[in-house]
Amino acid sequence: MSAAPASQHHHNHAVRRNFICHCLEGGLYMGGTAFLAPESVLPKMVDTLGGKAWIIAMMPVLLPAASASMGIFIAPIVERLARFKPWVLFFGFLQRLPYLITGLILLCSDKIEGILLPIVVLTPVISGMIGGMTVVAWMEMVTRMVPEKVRAAGWAVRYIIQAIIGVVAGTVIHHVLTHYPNHEAYGWLHLTAFALLSISWVSQLFMHEDEHTRHRHPSSPYGPYLQYLRELPRLLRGQPNLIKLAIARFTGTGYLMVVSFLTIHALKLTERPEADEGRFVTCQAVGVVLGSLLAGWVGYRSGGKVLLQASRIVCLALCLWVSYTGSFSGFMLAYFVLGFGLFLDRVGDLTLAAELCPAERRSTLQAILGFCNVFSLLLATFISGRLYAWTHSFGVVAGAAAVFSVISMLILNWIPEPRMAAVQKNS
Repeated sequence: MSAAPASQHHHNHAVRRNFICHCLEGGLYMGGTAFLAPESVLPKMVDTLGGKAWIIAMMPVLLPAASASMGIFIAPIVERLARFKPWVLFFGFLQRLPYLITGLILLCSDKIEGILLPIVVLTPVISGMIGGMTVVAWMEMVTRMVPEKVRAAGWAVRYIIQAIIGVVAGTVIHHVLTHYPNHEAYGWLHLTAFALLSISWVSQLFMHEDEHTRHRHPSSPYGPYLQYLRELPRLLRGQPNLIKLAIARFTGTGYLMVVSFLTIHALKLTERPEADEGRFVTCQAVGVVLGSLLAGWVGYRSGGKVLLQASRIVCLALCLWVSYTGSFSGFMLAYFVLGFGLFLDRVGDLTLAAELCPAERRSTLQAILGFCNVFSLLLATFISGRLYAWTHSFGVVAGAAAVFSVISMLILNWIPEPRMAAVQKNS
């Protein structure tokens, strides 16, 4: 075998291994967080600990918001890196530790009863902020390691792994909440999440960062840090489609506005025990499997925009359904639809954002999008929290989420699909 074919064979082997490890890392990480499902378990946990409505509303978004808030400050450092893997591994390890610490604290909760609420709330915030030190480098590493055409499939496989674990998680959550006191039960759930997050971290050790995936421009195009910050608005203004995507993200947060209170509303209306939130996690996981399979197939063929549009339609249907259903089976169906639509949204968003960003400034533009998304997540959930506190009506919150979804659909129509634009340019 000549040197060139041997080199190509080695490269192809590295790409396959990186793809598999990428899928395992994400699937195990998100599968671990399913034991503390931010759409169902965490809001109810905070409600049980006496949290106010606005805190409950924000629980599903605290982790992603905290993570996204750091990226814009870390991007100039990441742009100077020649290799991303060491950075990702170091901060990724620190990112997972808060779940271990909180789990151990909750198991000893009889001695520190008064501070459990802030500890539970701060866990995703601290983990998210440390994760934000990682995410820009991680996204750049993955974008270089995973070929463009299979990225949507990669996101989908990650979500399918998460969903399979989520099915098991639902049963475990039901068992733990049935047989252990609340604080102890939530402690074991935190420790279970940490165990899977740790295995997720180990899978990254086997990813190979060779010459094909290293950064070709280890020096930042900007000089001093303040000059870098001053250049950010101009850089974003030069990407009008990314501005539209940022607005579409904000108005596309209807899912998160609804789920903050969905578990509380469903258990109260049906008079079911708290342990039954595990059933919702299972139904949501099944929806994730089907949604991710569809998203991977459609995203591979057509890109991310159509997935985002479809997710908005599903969100609109979900808002209408949960406003009128009153049975436990009806709410189980709602969580299935939630999982289906939410992961159409996530696969579509990741795919479209990656393809809209020019490769030479992708790290910084992804960080700017993430920073804008912090305000979107917090503002949307704060609005839903205030609406619920003022009206005590879940239907009003669902109605507001439906309006947001319609507006987001209209904005998405103004964003061209990057793959279609590329075809037209080359034809």
